[in-house]
Amino acid sequence: MARKPRTWLEVVGEVARYLGAVSLLMVAAIHAQQYYDAYFSVVPTIGRLFMLNIVGGSVTGLLLLAPVRLLGRRAGDGILVATALAGIGVAAGAFTALLVSEYTPLFGFMESGYRLAIELSLLFEGLATLLLSAFIAIVALGRRQASSDAGAARRQPEHDRRSVGAERTA
Repeated sequence: MARKPRTWLEVVGEVARYLGAVSLLMVAAIHAQQYYDAYFSVVPTIGRLFMLNIVGGSVTGLLLLAPVRLLGRRAGDGILVATALAGIGVAAGAFTALLVSEYTPLFGFMESGYRLAIELSLLFEGLATLLLSAFIAIVALGRRQASSDAGAARRQPEHDRRSVGAERTA
């Protein structure tokens, strides 16, 4: 069975998925650097949250890069959308927590100033959130279009479908 060519929207969705995954891996890498080199590991509660961010960003990023659509389009899309939602939770949660900690103490810890690690973290968390949201929207749009195309094919009278098929073979 020949594979149908991809539409530009599907290509944009895949690019958003992969760039979102890389952004999540960057978020995990920045948090790992801060956990080990900037000694956030010793800050109560915040250290554990950094470790959860490292694990969550790494797992969701790697899963978004995995070829899960080999399991089938429907199952693959389900896994990818659920993973993208989890990735958005990781990125948006870290983004929000960082902004809150700039202005008020968060679990007894307060950031001061925007150093490079904070700027990069905000950048990649924002990118991950936007890109993965775009990916989910494109998957939903593709499903909606596929279901409307299938509904249109069912509504087409039988003799029209035979004549269209005959024209293609001629």
